[in-house]
Amino acid sequence: MKYIRLCTILLCSAFAIAGQLPPKTVVLDDVLANIEKTFPMILMAAREIRKAEMEILSAEGAFDLSLRGSYNNTTGYYNTHRAEANVVKPTPFWGTSFFAGYRISHGDFPDYYTPRRTTPGGEIRFGGRIPLWRDRSIDSDRLELLQNQLNRNIASNVLDEQKLGVYRDAAASYWNWVAAGKRKRIVQDLLKIAEQRKEQLSRRVKLGDIPAIEEQENDRAILARKEQVAAAERLLQKAALYLSLYYRNPDGSMILPLNEQLPAEFPPETPIAPATFEEDKKFALENRPELKKIENEIEIEKNALRFFENQRGPQLDIVVAGSRSVQEPPQGGPLRRDPWEAEFGLVFNIPLQTRRQDGKIGSTEQKIEILKQRYAFQKDKILVEANDAYIALENALKRLMIIREELAVAEKLARAEKVRFDLGDSTLLIVNIREQAAAEVALRMVSVELDYWTAVADYEAVLVKYLHRAKKEKPG
Repeated sequence: MKYIRLCTILLCSAFAIAGQLPPKTVVLDDVLANIEKTFPMILMAAREIRKAEMEILSAEGAFDLSLRGSYNNTTGYYNTHRAEANVVKPTPFWGTSFFAGYRISHGDFPDYYTPRRTTPGGEIRFGGRIPLWRDRSIDSDRLELLQNQLNRNIASNVLDEQKLGVYRDAAASYWNWVAAGKRKRIVQDLLKIAEQRKEQLSRRVKLGDIPAIEEQENDRAILARKEQVAAAERLLQKAALYLSLYYRNPDGSMILPLNEQLPAEFPPETPIAPATFEEDKKFALENRPELKKIENEIEIEKNALRFFENQRGPQLDIVVAGSRSVQEPPQGGPLRRDPWEAEFGLVFNIPLQTRRQDGKIGSTEQKIEILKQRYAFQKDKILVEANDAYIALENALKRLMIIREELAVAEKLARAEKVRFDLGDSTLLIVNIREQAAAEVALRMVSVELDYWTAVADYEAVLVKYLHRAKKEKPG
């Protein structure tokens, strides 16, 4: 351990003298670190949340305080002037609205317009309107606010859905890059064996120990293996480019990972116990954003159903108002007014036919049933996806166990064939075939390892593991 630590210190010192530190190995967490704040698709979905919040603000504007006023002038036989200003405040409480204001009038009023007449100082007025039936439990303004709040939840569900998809694609791209790097190392090692053998073969040919064709066979193997290295390099470059779509700086600029930043191996596999899988599956059925989105859509339609059912009833509003004259009316004048006055009224509107409301109710009920059917199907689909992801993990682990045994046998055969060749009992062609066979098994093992880690990415996306972990790690 002390020797390894000393070597590490010396290596870092050498890089420091050269003016740079060794590049840091890129791990999956590095790729995912800034993805939520920089990846375009996630940022677009986040904008939808902001848009929904602005719609909520707009709906809340239905309950804003407003100042309403009027001025009227009548000329002719009767000359009158009237002015009025009221502060009006609608509220979300039972559809009630309130007002308070001031009005003043002067001039000659006919007897039938006596209520328009005020004292010279005018009067202060206040009151409210209270629905007793229609618009009491819900009205169009409150419906719009409720629907926009649910639309904000839906935008959040869509964002979570985008995150899961992006996290899964980012992880798959990362593991594909790791696999491409490992494949390149395998074919590079294969080429190195042939190159290191070249000088030894040349010496043995000169001594007459082996025929010249063996040296030519090695030259052919070197060329073939160089082509494999070139092909592997191209795949590695492509994998790095696609990984840079997800691997970004905090400012959003893409980072092209270097070959020197490749991890040496895949991490050790972690089997998932059946009991753990059952818990994960239960959690996914409660938290998958697709299901939550449909739940919110059902709630939107239920709100609409409540509104249309409410609109089928009669309108019955009570109006209460009061006024206080600013000054007493002149003694002996034509105006007979008490300083305090109260006014009560009843407004009603009874629909004799309700075909519009009935049609809306029937249509909304069908929408709810459609959404319930979609919800049930989506739930079944998630169960299938979860089971498939778990089976894929189990299958990849089983294949890894088998192919590792196959690789051990193939490498043992290649070593044995090399010993036979050194003893003169084999040919280099057979040795190359054995070595190539071992390399092909190693490359197939990389593919199986990639399948396993891609299945891990699918599992964590399908069972909402990425999202759950990200929310737990988020500060605050």
